[in-house]
Amino acid sequence: MTMRQLRLLMVALLMGCVRGPRTPPVLVEDDRSIVFPEFTDDSVIELQPEQRPYVLEGALLQALMIATNDFLPPASKDVPCQDRPESQRYLATRRGDLFFIHISEEPAACGKTYPALDSGAWYAISRDGRIRRRVVDGMAEAPADAGSGDSQAVPAEPGVAPALDSVWNDPSRPWPEGLRDGGSADAGATPAGPP
Repeated sequence: MTMRQLRLLMVALLMGCVRGPRTPPVLVEDDRSIVFPEFTDDSVIELQPEQRPYVLEGALLQALMIATNDFLPPASKDVPCQDRPESQRYLATRRGDLFFIHISEEPAACGKTYPALDSGAWYAISRDGRIRRRVVDGMAEAPADAGSGDSQAVPAEPGVAPALDSVWNDPSRPWPEGLRDGGSADAGATPAGPP
């Protein structure tokens, strides 16, 4: 190998290491014993730094950064407005050694009137920086227990609604011909309906 080839190899290897600092992902523990607090409009104090200064504890700032980095994609010019940190609303409180943070889209930051559905998440982060629990809006806080009698889930193929299909397309039901598939009844026929 010539000296020139060796230099090119070294440059190529070093260029692969020159990326910006990448924060390693934080492990989410999913501790189901943690219950998130409820925020009401009366209990929330909105910080308005232009009116007076506020002290922000370093551990709270760390927890906010961990939650933001976990919830939002890495910053770049290609990230849409609604997925940027400055386009979010952050609610935070501390209870003992846990910080509870709710991140949600602030629609006015992107010129919208309403936020997207399920555009937020709850975080419980310990003082040592561990995500003890994360619940994304729109997801159940606890999965339905398939073994309990409370489960409403019915297994089905994609595109099939088993509960409706069993009522509407059951040939043993006394529906007039044509109504089982959503068609209309013959003139003068009275639908019998499900028993």
